Amino acid sequence: MNIVCRGNYVITGGAGAIAGHVAQAFADAGARLALVDVSPERLEARARQLGALALTADLTSLEAATEMVRSAIEKLGGIDGLIHTTGGFAMAPAHQAGPGLYDRMLDLNLRTLFTVSRAVLPHFVDRGAGFLAGFSAMPAWQCSGGGGMSLYAAAKAAVTAYLRAIDDELGSHGVRTAVVYPLGVVDTPANRSSMPEADPSKWIDPAEIANALLFAATRGPRGRLTDLPVAPPGTA
Repeated sequence: MNIVCRGNYVITGGAGAIAGHVAQAFADAGARLALVDVSPERLEARARQLGALALTADLTSLEAATEMVRSAIEKLGGIDGLIHTTGGFAMAPAHQAGPGLYDRMLDLNLRTLFTVSRAVLPHFVDRGAGFLAGFSAMPAWQCSGGGGMSLYAAAKAAVTAYLRAIDDELGSHGVRTAVVYPLGVVDTPANRSSMPEADPSKWIDPAEIANALLFAATRGPRGRLTDLPVAPPGTA
């Protein structure tokens, strides 16, 4: 099925591996894109390749996120959806984790989602429509687990709760949310480098995550997809 998507979409973490697949899928469907990242080098090359707008912003800052959204609205003529791929991962058991890791996990995963949503939601409410998606993780989907990565699991569970609350608050204003749950390792260059002995054919294809997001973003109000669990091969 060929999906057509003519809207304007902002994709954060725009220089990342997963964001690259998301951007490609949306561009192929006809969307106009703004790619956002904290570092301009890889971002600008990808934006040129896709004919997208490149915006540099540190999304831990509400002021920077607000200026990014303002610029995207001005240059694209409005925003129909924002897909937030920015995040971070770290391993540490609860009895060994320190305040620095707490700040890093909550800032990268939750604070950045808060700043971009706070910046874009008034625009969605004014328009009476908008799509906001973010990335959670398997412990939040299963409501269990996360051993050895307690702060990461807590941050991702907070992402889920935050997006669901937004859906409850603003669904009557036409705002739709979706939570992506990769239920395993995603096949990215960084994961291949860090796990050279593993078989990546058993990992999640990031293009499938992108296709799931594109499908969710283009659903109507009577058939919304609010949770997007994406599992690797061989799982039930």
